[in-house]
Amino acid sequence: ATAAATAAAAADDGCPGRRPYHTVLTATGSVYQQWQARIMYHHWKKASAAGGKCTDMAAFTRLCATAGGRPDGLEGEIPTLFTVELSAQVLASHFHFGVLNRPNSVKQLMESTTLLAEIRKTSDYVLILETDHVIMRPIPNLATPEKPAAFVFGYMFPQPSQQWVVEKYWPGGSYKSVQPVGPSPLLIHLDQLRRVYQKWLDFSLGLRSNSEAERVIQGWVQEMWGYSIASASIGLRHQVFRDFQVEPGALSSAAQLDGFPLRYWIFHYTYQFEYYLDGTPCQPWTIGEFSLDKRHFSAEPPPYPLPDPPPGANKAAFFLVGAFNEAMRALGTAWPRRQPAPGSSEPPLQSVYGRRRLDWFGRHANGFATELRTMPLIKRLVGSEWACEDGSSLQLGGNGDARWRSGRSGRWGSMNNPDLGGACPVGACIYVDVSGSHNVAVNGSSLTVMRLFYRTASATPEVVARCHRSGGGA
Repeated sequence: ATAAATAAAAADDGCPGRRPYHTVLTATGSVYQQWQARIMYHHWKKASAAGGKCTDMAAFTRLCATAGGRPDGLEGEIPTLFTVELSAQVLASHFHFGVLNRPNSVKQLMESTTLLAEIRKTSDYVLILETDHVIMRPIPNLATPEKPAAFVFGYMFPQPSQQWVVEKYWPGGSYKSVQPVGPSPLLIHLDQLRRVYQKWLDFSLGLRSNSEAERVIQGWVQEMWGYSIASASIGLRHQVFRDFQVEPGALSSAAQLDGFPLRYWIFHYTYQFEYYLDGTPCQPWTIGEFSLDKRHFSAEPPPYPLPDPPPGANKAAFFLVGAFNEAMRALGTAWPRRQPAPGSSEPPLQSVYGRRRLDWFGRHANGFATELRTMPLIKRLVGSEWACEDGSSLQLGGNGDARWRSGRSGRWGSMNNPDLGGACPVGACIYVDVSGSHNVAVNGSSLTVMRLFYRTASATPEVVARCHRSGGGA
């Protein structure tokens, strides 16, 4: 269908001026992207309905890369076209960068008469999105046949130091001509997508196998750079929209959240919401006592419902928790993980609490050192030694290192997790990860060491040691 034919059809529907587009959600069949796609599709349907009869949000397809292009089980819930994912060997040669499946899937779409025909039933325009998007309001067709519409990424402005990378893939090109855009969110006419898709894939593969490029272009955005350089190389210029999406986190500025959420069309939850329980936002490279981060749910979906952020958290944090819970609730029993009913003897499923025990976090400047500076319990325990009833000695070192049982080493730190209840109270509990993970309740001069119990089948903590202070500490 031509653009003129599409406009004529819209007028016949009683929607003059309507320019419908087809949303294409690039995804893989991984658990991580499946649960995100389900949340995303719920909010797409909600926004499309809110746009009314004449909405431009006309149709939706998940373009899903799987092994051999085989169905992944969600096709009955979400309209899906399957593509063949890149082989393990190809991904291994590109530092296991699964995002390369996005341009590879788009290439298969554009080169398959059958797949493309499904998209063109709706329109010659597509909106390319990612699974970690929440649509907040109806998105109009912002593109023209000649100019795609894209978001301005603050971390994608080209610099002189990147000129040699640009020229490697675009001989004679200039970094000054490369726009700070990526391939998502992207509203584009299929004629323009046809011009750019092959170079987008080729440049992305090249960048991701080029260790030298890593010095001037961070690896996690190299596929985005592949698209932006490819577009510049064919003279494809974008209309850019700074408010196309928002990428907030716990440290978002007041200016970014001014007018939120109605100022933006899309919420991209790429950044973390890390808070202490009093609502104080954590500094970068810190795991919060409340930690809302999609990466915690790489192997399994988040459980419904997620608890609200602490009082004092910003409005984007509350919005995202609400968006997750709304979508999970709408799916009912089809959502695979749910918290036990109130009053149940089953332990809670871990969601946003209890994540601070990661070793790499504790060794960062904003990790254990911050706990030592700000938390009275940690100040009191640091440097202490404890004699346990089994004859072992537990040492809680000043840098977050711990020793226990035959001198084995590990880490320790605060464990302020409201889900754990009275067995491990907030403000009187730590973790000790030596010879396994343990929660440790602190009661004056005694410790009760329990096996990590919110990941077990029993709600009753298993006590593995009782210890009494033998020296050190405040």
